[in-house]
Amino acid sequence: MTSSRHLRDQWVRWTHWEFWPSWLFNLPVILIWLYYGIRSGNLFFFTRANPVIETGGLLGESKINIYRHLPSGVYPNTVFIAGQERREEGILRQVNKSVIQWPAIVKPNMGERGFLVRKCDDVQDMLAHIQAHPGVDFLVQDLISWEEEYSLMYHRFPDAQTGQITSLCAKGFLKVTGDGQNTIDTLMLNDPRASFQQGRLRKEQPGLLSRIPEAGQSVLLEPIGNHCRGTTFLDANHKISPQLTAVFDQISRGSTDLFYGRFDLRCRSFADLEKGECFSILEYNGVAAEPAHIYHPGRPLWKAYRDITRHWAILYRLCQAQKSRGVAAESARDVWRQFRNWWRYKEGGRS
Repeated sequence: MTSSRHLRDQWVRWTHWEFWPSWLFNLPVILIWLYYGIRSGNLFFFTRANPVIETGGLLGESKINIYRHLPSGVYPNTVFIAGQERREEGILRQVNKSVIQWPAIVKPNMGERGFLVRKCDDVQDMLAHIQAHPGVDFLVQDLISWEEEYSLMYHRFPDAQTGQITSLCAKGFLKVTGDGQNTIDTLMLNDPRASFQQGRLRKEQPGLLSRIPEAGQSVLLEPIGNHCRGTTFLDANHKISPQLTAVFDQISRGSTDLFYGRFDLRCRSFADLEKGECFSILEYNGVAAEPAHIYHPGRPLWKAYRDITRHWAILYRLCQAQKSRGVAAESARDVWRQFRNWWRYKEGGRS
């Protein structure tokens, strides 16, 4: 990369807050948490929101455990591969029993922000990825190929039949458009969002980046809809409707003690989603979930913190309702134990 492009990328990274490191962006959020923690008399009040998820979904939650508390049929066909199971025949026995289709998504049972998530083209690709990270529990899932992906924040108070959608984010996957002359690697230099992903993609997909697409041809670079992997998050709150809310009211009532969080999903079309048809929930994120629409390019920082503050207020009221129903918050010891488990898990994944 030339020095001018490096300076451009650094300028964009630090003048566009959507690209800031998460620890920096979340510093003011700590103050919001402390305010509501003191007000409630328990710093871990938020763990009451989703009693069946570890820490309510702050960190280290088991994805397979969450799937088991969602209604059947709303998430992809999924196989759990325990970290202790690294024998090829054992892994293949489980995958073949569930009739996983290829290509498939392979991701850790505990993780966030695209950590160790990989699209695997075949069984050998899957085995190589899983066996490269001993001790890490993995999920192998059917790849959901529908093109539209959304993140939807929803909450429902425990004694209510209906809830509210408070954020809807549409996702624009990382792509480049060919000019018939330059490689994908070169085309990525023209867009800082793509340029930020160049080092990673050079390691993961060198063959793809060496291609020269035809003029006007759009090439998908990253099929996984994480902001940290180059996906653009777009404010779609104007699409929230009573019909869409009714779909998630039904999902919520069919779930077990999941009251506050964000659904990340894919669908054939938004019209299908509003009818509750042709969609699949990729993940459910609990109390640590952000209203993803705040990352819309160019959105003022103060509006992002305003919306986050509003969601913490909702979380506080919901947890107070849970408290009145006798739901206990997790202890500091329990949260610390889960944090240590999560940290060891992440370190094992990096090794």
